[in-house]
Amino acid sequence: MPVPRSLSFGLAALVAAGAVIVAPQAAVAADAPTDQLAVSVVGDGTTTGNDAVPVSIQLLDGQGELGDTIALPTSAAGDQHAFTLGANRDQQGALQQSADHRYVTLGGYDAAPGSGSLNDTAAPDTLRVIARVGSEGDVDTVTTLAGGFSLRHIRGTATVDGTRYWAGGHGGDSTDPAGGVLTVEAGGSTPTAVVSGSSNLNNGRVVDIHDGQLYLTSDRSGFSGLNTVGTGIPTAAGAPLTLVAATPAGASVAHDFAFAGDHLYVGYTEGANEGIAKYRQTGATWTWVETLPGDFWGLEARQAGDGSVLYAVRGLNQGNEIVRIVDSGDDSAFTAQTDVLATAAPQTAFRGVAFAPGFEPGTDAVGPILAKPTLSWDVRVPGGAGSALAAVLGQDTNPVATGMIADPAGEVVSASVTSSNPAVVPDEALRLDVAADGTFRLAASPAATGTAVLTVNLRTADGRTAISQLPYRVAPAFADENARGHFGMSDASAAIDAGEGYFFAADDDSNAIRLFSEQGGEAVAAFDFSDRIEFERAGEAHDFEAVAQVGDQVFWIGSTGNTRSGNVRLDRNIVLQTQVSGTGAEATLSFVGYRNVLRDALVAWDHEDQHGLGADRFGFLAATQPGVSAEGPNSLNVEGAAIAPDGTTLWIGFRSPEVGDDADALIVPVADIADVVAGADAVVGDPILLDLGGRAIRDMARAESGDYLIVAGSADDTGRFALYGWSGSLDDAPVAASGTLGIENWPGSYEGIAGVRDLADGTSVRLLLDSGTVDIYGDGTEAQDLSPVEFKLFPSQTVELSFGAAFTEKRIAVADAALRIGTPSEVSVSGFAEGERIELVLNSDPVRLATLTAGADGTARAVVTVPASVDPGAHTLTATADSGSAELAVTVLSAIADGGSGGGDQGGAGSGSDADGTLATTGSDFPAGHVALGALALLALGALALRRRGVASE
Repeated sequence: MPVPRSLSFGLAALVAAGAVIVAPQAAVAADAPTDQLAVSVVGDGTTTGNDAVPVSIQLLDGQGELGDTIALPTSAAGDQHAFTLGANRDQQGALQQSADHRYVTLGGYDAAPGSGSLNDTAAPDTLRVIARVGSEGDVDTVTTLAGGFSLRHIRGTATVDGTRYWAGGHGGDSTDPAGGVLTVEAGGSTPTAVVSGSSNLNNGRVVDIHDGQLYLTSDRSGFSGLNTVGTGIPTAAGAPLTLVAATPAGASVAHDFAFAGDHLYVGYTEGANEGIAKYRQTGATWTWVETLPGDFWGLEARQAGDGSVLYAVRGLNQGNEIVRIVDSGDDSAFTAQTDVLATAAPQTAFRGVAFAPGFEPGTDAVGPILAKPTLSWDVRVPGGAGSALAAVLGQDTNPVATGMIADPAGEVVSASVTSSNPAVVPDEALRLDVAADGTFRLAASPAATGTAVLTVNLRTADGRTAISQLPYRVAPAFADENARGHFGMSDASAAIDAGEGYFFAADDDSNAIRLFSEQGGEAVAAFDFSDRIEFERAGEAHDFEAVAQVGDQVFWIGSTGNTRSGNVRLDRNIVLQTQVSGTGAEATLSFVGYRNVLRDALVAWDHEDQHGLGADRFGFLAATQPGVSAEGPNSLNVEGAAIAPDGTTLWIGFRSPEVGDDADALIVPVADIADVVAGADAVVGDPILLDLGGRAIRDMARAESGDYLIVAGSADDTGRFALYGWSGSLDDAPVAASGTLGIENWPGSYEGIAGVRDLADGTSVRLLLDSGTVDIYGDGTEAQDLSPVEFKLFPSQTVELSFGAAFTEKRIAVADAALRIGTPSEVSVSGFAEGERIELVLNSDPVRLATLTAGADGTARAVVTVPASVDPGAHTLTATADSGSAELAVTVLSAIADGGSGGGDQGGAGSGSDADGTLATTGSDFPAGHVALGALALLALGALALRRRGVASE
């Protein structure tokens, strides 16, 4: 029962939690005290590198129930500063509750989102800022640190009551002031270095206040672990560090810490013994007990009955977790029971955790985690997360998200979805359809380009809740209405037709070959044969750049050369043979075999002068040496392939090298490619050079007609894309298509031809654009670097071929069954270029019957009269123009005798005819009656032979 945005239903199945913010356990009564927590959340749902992103404080309770989200400012307003952190900087964003429990604080940077490498910026040009958040959601970012922590990290802050702050970080490169711990009054901008001096003292990590004492973690020699800072909470310079909890053996880099009764917990983020170290108090110091292994960052704790409860950030990457850890009061062991409370949304990360502002923790024991309703996302594309969606504005085949909603207790669940950015996609443009079995479908109709987070809210009838968030990105509409967006990959590099409006496409950035609809959307199927292939480097991409097909056998070819950075990657030296079965959405590929043989064969062929043009004529040996880039006109880079006219030889087309002063494009044949894959030696034949106007081959395909369509472009990244047609005969030159290639608002590279029937003018062909280096969403991130892969996309574009009729089938039709001397007859021709002059000649002794001009539809007709000088009998009628010619076998009958019919041999040019016997010539559509008669003549006499004339490219 579809409902636009919410639905209630009953479920009994238990599924994995996916990205939902829950940790399902056995349901229990909810009468145990519940802690209130605050978590610093870093990210915008899209940025993945070390660029500035927004920061928010997410409130939640000890059961994982979410509360309010408090956004910190991303731009200055009055005396308030912007506050951002690096998207992937794990050592930033520690969060601490004030000693009086009224606030939480953290340190950051006065920088706009998108600013790069915040920790490398110089202060005071980029000020380090202290943010304070109160229990009413009030935010204060007035306080700054002058030149403190310049060129380095600010890691954590602490306060007693919000009137003065202490900050820890790396102050080794600062001069105003230099120090590992700074203090400043609230609202101030002139901090004092409380701890400073040597490089070890100037590099602090996280600070906090416990029981009236300021503490600091450090990873520096002599202070590695947890230290007291002076006595009490010093505000003057020169406070000493005293190590009170030393780093355990095998661990390093102490980060956050928390006290719980008679126990101390410190997170260590590196080393073989990384994890949360438990200490017991021994007088004025602390003795290590045991370490809970793991990758923990933010940390909060309290006494809980006879034991302790800890809340920790687990994992440093985006999509990490908040966990609850319950530890017994045992002084000799760390007996941890760990439950997941929350998982960060894709492309966001948790950094710090503290008790919420206004919450004063108690010492009561905690109960079990209540079971929550769960949501799992289906993974729709290879390498995807499932919990992400992208769209092209205005496209009606954009992807939809699917998955399963369930409740472990089998209660009725209500589901709804909201958008964080109504300008991009308003709530009313979201549709959540949930079936009775809990499967769901989430679709969005965007209103504008940009980014939003779609939040699915779950609530059971008894009040238990959970959410799952899905980042959503919208790319601009294509300037060409014939273009469609295809999602889940961006580096489209080779394609073949699968029939019924579908095509297979390879991605040079992965090894999956995907099946797409021409109408756009995500792949309907994917085929990856990596488990059948022995890799030189595990997980390496084959960099598929070319494909050739003969019958149901398909050969996928790697780029064969080095990487752009000059690394030798032998896994790119591959020919993968597959067999295609079925058509359309049901088409499949099956594994036949593979060989890693072309690279060595090509190098030997060139270096040993097997082509007879001189050793190393094409420079393949030099191009394959370590350190030589695959870019440039003298590299080795395969980007096109097709089966030669003999049906067995593989033609390999090169993006580079370009050959000679004219930069001719290179094709190299490899005989009997199926036998080569099966184990035969690779025999390389004579090279073929094509004049493509100084362009290289970026893709090529053999049409069903036997001709070849070539996508040509520069060997470098300047583009200059153009289409060429070629007969495949060495006697014929390629023919440049008219018009230009390109989508006005999309700078991708044309690198795939999704099948071609023939090269006749007016034939539509779908071309694929490699978009790996395109900034799809306008945020400075190239498509190949987008994560998750659901955000990646490439367009395909329908292009109508126009070669000046050079490859259009040409026909001659005679209205009557034969030509009769002296009797006017209508002759029609088709398949020529508009405005082309066509000579109509009767052979064998040539007699010009007419000169015609082709109309807009490529046709012309003339009423001609065969002169008496022509002998009756069998003849050939030809129509010849610059674009080619057609011929028709005809019978010439004797002239009609005076007073009778047939048998006469006199004749003449007829009234109004010119000396060649023409009565009229026109270029137009064929009259219906004459077309029918012409068709009969074609059937009776044999229609045509098409001959192409070599035409200079461009």
